Amino acid sequence: MGVLKLIRNGSVKMLEILVITLVAALTITVLWGVFTRFMTELFPFIGGQAEYTEELARMLLVWVSTFGAALAFDRKVHLGVDFFVAKLHPDAAKLVAVIVQLIVIALIVIVFIIGGFGLAMGQMSQVLTTMSFLTRGMIYMSLPISGLFIVLFSVENIIEIHKAPVEPLNVEVGSEG
Repeated sequence: MGVLKLIRNGSVKMLEILVITLVAALTITVLWGVFTRFMTELFPFIGGQAEYTEELARMLLVWVSTFGAALAFDRKVHLGVDFFVAKLHPDAAKLVAVIVQLIVIALIVIVFIIGGFGLAMGQMSQVLTTMSFLTRGMIYMSLPISGLFIVLFSVENIIEIHKAPVEPLNVEVGSEG
């Protein structure tokens, strides 16, 4: 196994662990918020729902969504429309698959990487009210990071499409499900 393959597999494993950890943290945060709200209704002297849970849950949801999207793109379980591509000649289907990957790269670079980085930098001075050690920019930094993963996975897809023989390609532009 080559060095690049080891780096890629390590990066995907890190992304999987990150998404699992974020989902677990999101679940615990929401449950804690519901629990403290319920306890406040039973015992008003407690003082209310844990203040940070709503903001933390929002932040974790953004991170789960963006990093989860990158992971879904790697596994090819994202949305795609294969119906018309399957009806094309295998050479044309292969060309369409490459064009789709190039469009994905362009959109991700413009929206996630350039736009997301600009959004994150523009929000770096806005401190979260209940968690003053975090800024809104730190939350939105997940956009360019996950965008880089998606671009790398898309480049890998183009290489796989290029290497695949025309007939057995059985082109899947977007999804397997």
